[in-house]
Amino acid sequence: MPKFSTVFTAGTFLLAGTALGVAVAAWLQAWSNQPIVAAKAAAPVVIGDVAGVKAAPGDLALDLTPFDAGGNTQLIWHCGKVLMGSRSDYSGAFTQLQGRVLLDPKARTLRAAELHVTLAAMRGHGDHPAPNALINTVQEQGWFLDDQPTAVLRTQQVTPREAGAAATFDRAVPDWTHALTCTLRLNGIEQALTVYARLEVGEASVRVDARFPISRPGFQVQQRRGISFPAEVDAEVLVEVHAAVSPDPLAVIAELNRQLVAQQAATGQLESQVGTLSTRLDSLEASIDGLRRDLRQAASAAATPSTAANTPAGTSAGGDATAGPTASPTTTTPPAVDITALPPRFTDHVDYRNPTKDARLHDLGFAAPFEMVLVPGDAAQGVAPFYAQTTEVTWDMFRTWSYCGDIADPTLASSLKAALLRPSPCYDDASRGHGFDGRAVLGVSRRNALAFCRFVSEQTGRSYRLWSEAEWRYIANATGGLPSNPLDVAWLADNADRDAFGEPLSMPVGKKPANSLGLYDFWGNVAEWVMGDKPYIRGGSYLVPASELQLEWRANESQAVWNLTYPNLPKSLWWYRDRFDMGFRLVCDPVGIPPTSQAK
Repeated sequence: MPKFSTVFTAGTFLLAGTALGVAVAAWLQAWSNQPIVAAKAAAPVVIGDVAGVKAAPGDLALDLTPFDAGGNTQLIWHCGKVLMGSRSDYSGAFTQLQGRVLLDPKARTLRAAELHVTLAAMRGHGDHPAPNALINTVQEQGWFLDDQPTAVLRTQQVTPREAGAAATFDRAVPDWTHALTCTLRLNGIEQALTVYARLEVGEASVRVDARFPISRPGFQVQQRRGISFPAEVDAEVLVEVHAAVSPDPLAVIAELNRQLVAQQAATGQLESQVGTLSTRLDSLEASIDGLRRDLRQAASAAATPSTAANTPAGTSAGGDATAGPTASPTTTTPPAVDITALPPRFTDHVDYRNPTKDARLHDLGFAAPFEMVLVPGDAAQGVAPFYAQTTEVTWDMFRTWSYCGDIADPTLASSLKAALLRPSPCYDDASRGHGFDGRAVLGVSRRNALAFCRFVSEQTGRSYRLWSEAEWRYIANATGGLPSNPLDVAWLADNADRDAFGEPLSMPVGKKPANSLGLYDFWGNVAEWVMGDKPYIRGGSYLVPASELQLEWRANESQAVWNLTYPNLPKSLWWYRDRFDMGFRLVCDPVGIPPTSQAK
């Protein structure tokens, strides 16, 4: 009997404990899903001088509008607490904000910014949205006062990041480019803070990505209500701001449409004429490139007849005819090259130090290095030895050239653009919001890539170009074909980083393992220009899922599709607006290569 009593008592306690646990769980669930307190609509804010900074002649002011209303700006709030030994992290996005940024379009700098956030308007965010209880807490319990319904973030000073500079807290965006000197007014308290941001400013646009912490005690937020037993709450919350701002899209579209109609009415045959002239120019430029290669090979043969390559006139080292990008590849036997006399690797530079001491050029004080690796080729396949760049061409190499940043004389810059030797400016941010630091060039046309090859060739005295279809296919086959698991070696849509709106991004070069020839990102990241029967891109990109990547993957160049929304006629010959996952890699013929002792 006592034994039965003991068992009965234990069972009673067990049932009671279980019931209590179920009741607590039900209470927590009900607490988490309590109705959201309705938020009052924010009163319009009239912003005159942005953050107290007066606009100068030529400045451009752009409005910040909430992402939830189809706008351009998102502010996200991260916080956490420990309840009954278990940690929970929440995030919420604010749905009512308004503000303005002030830009200097000529200098492409942000002069000032002002953002007003209504703290009573919030929704859950992320994979695990903030429960309603958190939203109510932010709305009602301590993060703002009844007479202080908004927080105001103002920026009056923007300082570019210096080499080696580090943020003062460890959760700043890792690739920040500028430190913003700001003030934050919250709960009637104003404090100074530094916000580290990744900042890209165009001629009529700005993109900002930033993270910064704010302190509960610093703004007298000491209470945490909504539960009847204590919870350990983070002393700081982390705030993210993401903005991609340009003039009002509807107004822009209406104006561009008006311009387009006027242009089409005045020049009904313009596109046809431009297409014809472009085809002729392609053929002429390709012929000139072939002649330049022949001259370099002849000069090399005269200097070192025993080791020079005897390439037949009119044929590239890759075996393609030089009649133009639309010419069919020939089957000419590749020239004999003694690869034992060639270094396996060498480092070259795009030199922006004005090495010629031309008074029309700037000395920018830096030379962007890049490494070339020897590819042995295969005579049976019609592929002569050549060098290939170990990475895709980066913005570090290309950006200064593309914006004529190395040219001091504006007349020279204009003449080079008129002669189609330098690109016209990109209509949008050239990095398309991906950033420039360590990343591959993208969004460039085949013409843009070829023009840069000519520039590097003229600087170095070597024959830089794009690779041929035969060379690309040789490398693909020589390194094992399509990888069995492409995600191990390639940045594709499945594993690339994503922006604040969930779109995939290109990645910094050289972060995945190289193939057996020493080439990084041969597959994925940005698709690369290849010269074949027609210009096309190869190798897949950050937009291509691994399931769709094939050895034969390619996309033909298309002005009609890739530049569909380009607003002017003629459409840009240099940049693509509606598809921009293409980049390129330098290839070099084995002529004028530095001796092994200098190939560092």
